[in-house]
Amino acid sequence: MNKSFLPLCCTPAAFQLMKKQVSVIDSPDALLEGAVAIAMHQMPDIDVSHADRTIQQYTDAIRKRVRGGQPQALLAHLHEFLFEEQKFGGNADDYYNPMNSYLPSVLKSKRGLPISLSLIYKLIGERLGLRVHGIGLPGHFLVAVETGSVTEDGEQPAMLIDPFGGGRLLTGDEAQQAVEETFGDGVEWSNDMLQPVTNLHWLTRMIQNLLHIFGGNGQYADVAAMLELEMLLWPNQTHLQRDLALVLARIGMSHPASEWLNTYLKANPKDPQRSDLEQLLEVLSA
Repeated sequence: MNKSFLPLCCTPAAFQLMKKQVSVIDSPDALLEGAVAIAMHQMPDIDVSHADRTIQQYTDAIRKRVRGGQPQALLAHLHEFLFEEQKFGGNADDYYNPMNSYLPSVLKSKRGLPISLSLIYKLIGERLGLRVHGIGLPGHFLVAVETGSVTEDGEQPAMLIDPFGGGRLLTGDEAQQAVEETFGDGVEWSNDMLQPVTNLHWLTRMIQNLLHIFGGNGQYADVAAMLELEMLLWPNQTHLQRDLALVLARIGMSHPASEWLNTYLKANPKDPQRSDLEQLLEVLSA
């Protein structure tokens, strides 16, 4: 199926804004604009400029308090402003509300998921001149801030910070313990989990969180919308075509479902579920 037929379920403005980020995905603005695109699906009246202004206002308010550019001073004022004064923190009471994933909503409510709060921290921190990275642990999301100090072995350690937990500092061992408490033996710890995530993986994880939420709520049109956004980010991941076809079939959009399923099967003739998928294709095409 020609991708020019998209979007079928995502709002066109959200789709087009995300599409613009694909060619500049590693740029500083792509993370902000991509996050706004994700939110725009259910918040059609928002725009990038409003979120950008809010981030800049926070940045300017913090910068006025800091003399010099020492990272520790910047960090202290950043934490005081975000977590003590503005009271940003995790929405543990309503964790699976989609609004916790939407940057403009979190900027307004000051409550969100770990990944959206980490995004706000990163956007403000980097405008202050700090080097901030996202750390995508299984089941949780943190930020790492480079302090500029160098150890005896020549390494530059980074501070692990949990914006969901009100900006608390974590050691690598505490991060490992948190993962093990959540998953038990289900996840084997690796120090690679503390490596920074790319903008691409950051936005993908935001989308996947929403796929989980919408799927659990039976909001299959919204599932399809998020899959359409994910397909923009990962055009060569053909399993997304299959997933979109199955969701479209579920909400009664038989023709586009059959087109996407046919496209997928042509590219993946050895799919282990091929016979079942071909039977579904016959039903959809009838």
